[in-house]
Amino acid sequence: MSSEEESLREARARDRIGECYIGGKSTPHSIHTVSFQPRGVDYNEDRVVMDKWDIHGQPWLFLGVFDGHLGPATADYASKALPAAIRKKLLALVGSIGGRLDRDNLAVNDKRLTRILKYEIEQFDAAIGQALKDACPHPSDLRNERGARRFIEAHLEVVQRAFCGTTVALALISLEGRCLWTANVGDSSIGLSYVDADGCVRGERLSELHSFKNRKEFFRVNMEHRYFEQPIVEDDRILGWLQPSRAIGDFSLKLRATYLAYLFRYMAYDDSHPGNASLLPYIPKILTPPYISAEPHVAYLDLDPYWDRGSNLFLFTDGVDNLVDGCFVFTPQKHSDADAVDVVAKLLADEFDPRVEEALGHRVLPRWSGLEDNRATDVLGNLLGGRDVERLEMVTDLDRLDDQGGWPFHIDDVSIMVWPVTDL
Repeated sequence: MSSEEESLREARARDRIGECYIGGKSTPHSIHTVSFQPRGVDYNEDRVVMDKWDIHGQPWLFLGVFDGHLGPATADYASKALPAAIRKKLLALVGSIGGRLDRDNLAVNDKRLTRILKYEIEQFDAAIGQALKDACPHPSDLRNERGARRFIEAHLEVVQRAFCGTTVALALISLEGRCLWTANVGDSSIGLSYVDADGCVRGERLSELHSFKNRKEFFRVNMEHRYFEQPIVEDDRILGWLQPSRAIGDFSLKLRATYLAYLFRYMAYDDSHPGNASLLPYIPKILTPPYISAEPHVAYLDLDPYWDRGSNLFLFTDGVDNLVDGCFVFTPQKHSDADAVDVVAKLLADEFDPRVEEALGHRVLPRWSGLEDNRATDVLGNLLGGRDVERLEMVTDLDRLDDQGGWPFHIDDVSIMVWPVTDL
């Protein structure tokens, strides 16, 4: 193949990838975002939020990624309603301490905001479940499929929000105070890249991984349930069904089994699982709910040591982890030992680090997005194949994605946010 033909082939592959993502850039704070789904943007269940808030005259940033599953309803709702709830409480907190949260009063107030974030996330989830219980206190009264479907139609949003689920990873930043609060529920991640004393770019995880890849989560979930229910975790999934060990929504695994038996089993969540029979095997497994928690990991970080020093704050959904791991993508049955936070940090570095190519198994292009000049898209493009045209073609090949005869080639929704730690 001539170089001209190769260039044309690469251009087509990149164009196809471009049709499958939505990228964004904010001014003046240079927040870059991208969200990708190989079947097209209409199939993407991730949601991305970037807001600038005026809190009693002080500038704050809110960044969040929401990774929906079993449908987009909970992620869509949470991405709109949860930031609004947090903003309301932040306004009240800052107003109660004289209208400013800064370094003069931070020491006595940072834990108050930490508690607020934890409370608001847990209460947000509880309200979704309570809305369902208020509408349907006794699901066994529905009696048959016709009655259940009639109820679902009449209370569609309430049922969808409780049945579907979403992970959450959010960052709340005081620009004047140079302070950061992070919170996450599930397996979406928050990381910080920085240059160490030796001039090397490092990536530090700021979130806690709530999946069964985290052995602490594996033991926690198993210890919360009786011995005769074992195994609680099958194939790294709760009851053999869902992957995150913590999430907002997913009330099939938080409420008694009658909700799944008489109501949720009739939910259609994609073309291959139209409801009813696909959920039947899980009903007898639900003995001592809840099996999934919405308790977040919340932390505070002083950003002053990282300010204007080439650091980047980044958030991403677990589609990034899947691409870095490679087991269901380019290296079937072979897991990578690379850490996704470290890989993303190296892809954001101004100086190229060849170790990132070793981790991914293909050559990378530091400014992959070209004229788009989007750092989040740079990361995405290099995770999807970088300079490897064959891999770039593979990730949007619907025949390959639909083929169940070979290895389970799968590209999940991938969402990435990047913010340089600076006032600009």
